[in-house]
Amino acid sequence: MSTSLANIHPHIIQTHILPRLDGPSLLSTATASSYLQTLCADDNLWSHICRSTWPSTIDPRLDHLISIFPAGHRSFFQDSFPALITDVNHYNTILPSTWSSSKPNSWLCSSHPCPSELISAIDICYQNDVVYSRVEFTDTTHDFLWSPFWVELKDDPPINRLIPGISRWIDLKVDELLGANKATLLHLKEYLTLSWILIDPTRKRAVNLSSMRPVSVMQHWMTNDSLLEYVTVLPGCSMNDMVQCRIEVALGVGGGGVGLYVKEVVLKFEDLHCSCLNGREFLVILQRVIWEESNVRRKVVEDDEERWRSYRKFKEMKIEKMSWVKKEEEKKELAVRVNYIGMLDCHCVIITFEADDIKAWFKKERDEVKKMLMQSK
Repeated sequence: MSTSLANIHPHIIQTHILPRLDGPSLLSTATASSYLQTLCADDNLWSHICRSTWPSTIDPRLDHLISIFPAGHRSFFQDSFPALITDVNHYNTILPSTWSSSKPNSWLCSSHPCPSELISAIDICYQNDVVYSRVEFTDTTHDFLWSPFWVELKDDPPINRLIPGISRWIDLKVDELLGANKATLLHLKEYLTLSWILIDPTRKRAVNLSSMRPVSVMQHWMTNDSLLEYVTVLPGCSMNDMVQCRIEVALGVGGGGVGLYVKEVVLKFEDLHCSCLNGREFLVILQRVIWEESNVRRKVVEDDEERWRSYRKFKEMKIEKMSWVKKEEEKKELAVRVNYIGMLDCHCVIITFEADDIKAWFKKERDEVKKMLMQSK
């Protein structure tokens, strides 16, 4: 005689079956039936999943905040587990002439006041084992709105660490003087994953800003730290612009070259000009990302191809914009020189310069302006 799910006591399902599932599997299970949906709504299940996925959520202050999200820890998981993917196809139709340096004039959503603080939950894993975990609170009052938005976390080797959180050695042996070699850097690029969840306590929403895997690795030429860069491309303040959320991780070398440790983690937002966004611009972008506006959405991705596509598009637009800016500067320089030549013409008529060296210089300058005019057409 077969046993149906309804014949199994709900306590057995909740304590022996559902806890064995990961977050995505639990979400799928909840859609199977109304009965399972009720069982999967238990916040203790989701609290366990959040803690196992992101050890930083064990922090009592953060755990309390998550508990008052609309659906508790399940809401937090649904916000934070998917990656942020920007539809870069939208930007294919944008012409350089539409680029502008427009800035946000006001806080876009008046129904939600500007948060007094932002909370970052940072977790770094090496081969799926956590090696760094920390919660950081950022004050958004005072001069935050007009200052460059920049979150910088510095740390000591695990043996000397005094900051709350987790810091463990990465079990890799490197040269203490020369740092990691190319093979080690490629290994870190494959197996060192990062999660940076930003929480807005006012809206009780969260987003994961990290690309999970680094887009580049390199060795610092002076300190010999291993530098890893994680990038997520997002829509900018202007509807015709994109920005990159860049997270840089520096790994220091332990004594005798035994082991690496997380020495520094830096988060910043940069536009196509490589300029750092200020706090107000960042909050405008954060609001759009939270509500999945301006062609950005949360999506559970199996590989990094979509992220890489966004990153490549950002680099292309960056090159295009730099080229456009250069041409605009050349046009301005040309206009100045044309005006200057016109003024010299007037002066020459008035004072009738006859000196050969003046004539030669004047002819050379006129020919150069003509050449620039031909190139600009």
